[in-house]
Amino acid sequence: MNENINFLYCFDKNYNTQAFSSMISLLNNTSKRISIYVIHNEENFKYQVPSTILNHKNLIFFDSYKFTNYEYDFPNIENVHISVATYFRLFIKNYLPKDEKYFVFMDPDVICIQDPINEIETSIEKLNTTEFTIAAKTEHSYGVERINVTDKYFNAGVMIIDFNKWQKNNYQERLIKTLNDLKNNIVQWDQDVLNSMLNGKYLELNEILNFKAATKVDFNFKSKVIFVHYMGSHKPWLTSGLFQKDSNYYHHNFKLITGKNFHIEHKWKVRSLIDFLLAMVSLKILRLNKPLVFIYEFANSFLRNKN
Repeated sequence: MNENINFLYCFDKNYNTQAFSSMISLLNNTSKRISIYVIHNEENFKYQVPSTILNHKNLIFFDSYKFTNYEYDFPNIENVHISVATYFRLFIKNYLPKDEKYFVFMDPDVICIQDPINEIETSIEKLNTTEFTIAAKTEHSYGVERINVTDKYFNAGVMIIDFNKWQKNNYQERLIKTLNDLKNNIVQWDQDVLNSMLNGKYLELNEILNFKAATKVDFNFKSKVIFVHYMGSHKPWLTSGLFQKDSNYYHHNFKLITGKNFHIEHKWKVRSLIDFLLAMVSLKILRLNKPLVFIYEFANSFLRNKN
């Protein structure tokens, strides 16, 4: 396949560090030079991107676009770990180059652990032979009545998008209509909107391209995993998810970007302290690379944090 492979991220300033960690993991593992596009909430975001990414030998092109479509009502973003940025990807036609054929969308909490090119190209070739516009991994095989899904339901954290079909079939306009129609029935944000509109009409993506972190699988399968996705609220930079063995993939790439061993945030200090003590007692802390370094860095971050 001779097509250039474009990767797309949509996020805001709260996820800059996570996105940079994802990007460097991708660039360090790809066997083919790639382009990266970002839809962000800030002007000139590109100038915040570390030189280790912008000057990487495997990067062909990098560009960012400021999201401006705030005239719509975006439901269910109050008092949750999700911001309005999750809806950015519904509006990609307004920002991305119209002549690009394909985009691989990735959430910023996805880490690449081995070369993705062959598997992505295989999925693109399959998309070419079907009527489908999106390839995504099924999250569950039953419908969701509140959003009028009668078929299977996919996770939108990694999607391969045929951008020609997206534009030709007026996906953006249809998604906006679905967003307005669903309103208060939306729980899983833009993922609900996408699923409601498509209602099971998508190409199945191999699970190794969207593997849920901390899922128990046999070694043979785990050795094939390409993208590790830290789904849900148990993120590897929070103590609720930090002591999962798969968190090491994230912190390795975080160090490549920042020079620090661990990314530690405290959503609630009391909860962080309880999680830390439980990890010590249960010895889960030994799952981490350099556990003694982690103890030192945790103590420093805990004392500095005022929340």
